[in-house]
Amino acid sequence: MNRIKAAILYWVAGLLAGGTMLAASLTEKETALRLQGGEQPKIGKAPLKLVVGVNDIYCKDSSCKCIEHIATRQYAEFLRALKERYNIELQFVYMIEPYDLDKAFVAGKYDAVLTKPWLVFHRPEGRSTQMVRVADLQDFERNTSLWGVVIVPKNSPIKKMADISGRRVAYGQTDAYEKHQGALALFQREGLKIAADKWIERASCLECLDLLMKGEADVAVISNYALTADCAVDVTTPEAWRVIGQTEKIPLTSFMVDLKRVTRDDAWRLQRALIELSTQSLPKSMCGGGFVEAVSWKIPRATP
Repeated sequence: MNRIKAAILYWVAGLLAGGTMLAASLTEKETALRLQGGEQPKIGKAPLKLVVGVNDIYCKDSSCKCIEHIATRQYAEFLRALKERYNIELQFVYMIEPYDLDKAFVAGKYDAVLTKPWLVFHRPEGRSTQMVRVADLQDFERNTSLWGVVIVPKNSPIKKMADISGRRVAYGQTDAYEKHQGALALFQREGLKIAADKWIERASCLECLDLLMKGEADVAVISNYALTADCAVDVTTPEAWRVIGQTEKIPLTSFMVDLKRVTRDDAWRLQRALIELSTQSLPKSMCGGGFVEAVSWKIPRATP
């Protein structure tokens, strides 16, 4: 069993133990676009127009100004080439706050989204069940993964994961896999025992770091990019912290379409266009990070 699957099974088991779910069985859902038995996509040329909600942490138009030195990606030139070469018109709607994008997504305002996939797939019902990842997006270092890091202050007596048992741990909410479900699974694998009153749940990496800096937590689990590409850059530096562990890697940013609004043929057409344009003539304004084939990521779902 791979560790991502184990992580979510542990999370579901915790929910079951806590009485918040009825008895259930688990079914796996592949989130990436994959050929189904005998499927032969027909790649058309008719105009394809989609409204896309965007929250890309490295995009100038959907990130906080505190990281404008690193969030420099702009999509205008890429979108123009997509329309001219492939007759695909994407209307990007930029959101700085992922929670605003999530709210608009649930309200049905977008045909597709470009964001962290767990933001879309963390709900086991509704529109999430209709979404599929057609491509993953690279950051400026060609990375496509997201993970959580377990950190302590540089002067902390905590040197390794085994030292954490019994300590106060600040971690993320359930809509941030790398800081919540991933963290719970990591601690379980390490055999660490943390009392319920020692877990401190917070909505953002900055809030978790604030608890550490105030001495109100001993350990924090934050996103791997938090100290370089998040609002935390205003208050601290990577040099102030020691990383003693990391959670399983999951996709960082994916282009996802709603298969109730976009046919599978058009999903394949869009995938080919995004990857081909990224490979053959990626504009400099994309800052070196283009689209690649979506890696397999299967999420176990609880069903009655």
